[in-house]
Amino acid sequence: MEARESLGRIEVAPEVLIAIARQALLEVEGVQKMAPIPADMSNLFHRSSRHDGIVLNFEDNRLTFDIYVLMGPGVNIVASSKAAQAAIREAMDKMVGIPVQAVNIHVEDVVYGPETRT
Repeated sequence: MEARESLGRIEVAPEVLIAIARQALLEVEGVQKMAPIPADMSNLFHRSSRHDGIVLNFEDNRLTFDIYVLMGPGVNIVASSKAAQAAIREAMDKMVGIPVQAVNIHVEDVVYGPETRT
């Protein structure tokens, strides 16, 4: 039996994981754009990476996301949220292979009018 030789270590920056999650999220029908993380919640996530409405926590080799979004009008918020959870899990599995423990979607508002996706 041959021993496997290590080629070294692979590190993925938290910002990369957040960018992957953000892209997957914005492709989900109904998600209008990212919402700011509420000020009263920012203190709870002091040991996490946060950016553009996404809070990422990496603990015990598992990812947990808290995602803050604005939804478009006339969409099924629950269905769009579940689709967002599935899209993020799939993107993480496909691109980095790190298990996702939870994707918590926080719908902060519904956007009406000519607002564009950002």
